[in-house]
Amino acid sequence: MTIATARTPGVGPRPAPSFQTAYGEVVPTVRSEQMRSLERSWLRERNGTPDHLAALAGGRLAGVVAGWQTAGPLRVVVVAGAGWNGAAGLHAARALAQMGHAVAVVPVVQGPFGARGVASSPVLRGAVVRVVDPGRREAALGEADVVVDAIVGCGLQGAARGLAGDVIHDVNRLARRIVAADVPSGMDADTGLAWGPVVRPTVVVAFGLPKAGLAQAAAFGSDLLLADLRFAPSAVRALGLGYGDPFRRGPVVAVRVVG
Repeated sequence: MTIATARTPGVGPRPAPSFQTAYGEVVPTVRSEQMRSLERSWLRERNGTPDHLAALAGGRLAGVVAGWQTAGPLRVVVVAGAGWNGAAGLHAARALAQMGHAVAVVPVVQGPFGARGVASSPVLRGAVVRVVDPGRREAALGEADVVVDAIVGCGLQGAARGLAGDVIHDVNRLARRIVAADVPSGMDADTGLAWGPVVRPTVVVAFGLPKAGLAQAAAFGSDLLLADLRFAPSAVRALGLGYGDPFRRGPVVAVRVVG
């Protein structure tokens, strides 16, 4: 699920950046393959499904978005791809609608059945969520108080092209505030490189542990939050990573790049 990157001859991989909470706790970074290992451990321990994990991630996303409410319901647009990040986005949409916010989903799925498939998703069944045809996305994006970027995460391979690339351009051009799910769409989670358009979020909500590439998101001004997916500390340490408990003060914590 990671993308192949061209490397300059004689130049090795960059060292992994370090992240730290506001209270000085060091948080290790993970690469995409390590994240998949943690997800497999999570599913085994709980006899769960990927959708259960997506629901937990979506709930964390929804909590961050709802924190921007000042008076009256927020107008939220979730741009959701077909992968796991898209599923987390749909769960966030459902949770926000249940909180009373005005929520729309723009399906970033190629083909004539994309919008119809999202509209019939079991996640959205019974939820008051409007599904916007991707061809009519501009008005929805421009009117939104917050746009949730759930187009593509660690599964990116190469540049975001076609509909995904076009939507990324429009999100950057029209959105007032952007919350990216796990990594900004269009960015390689491991390297921070982008071979095409990339979302420039206001905030990135990293799931479980920060991906190494997120140092680049911080470099262009995004705030970084880390959301607890309840990975067992023993599973993290089994990957050779030092790990304390960054979530002692809550399920979502701010982190910053250090060093």
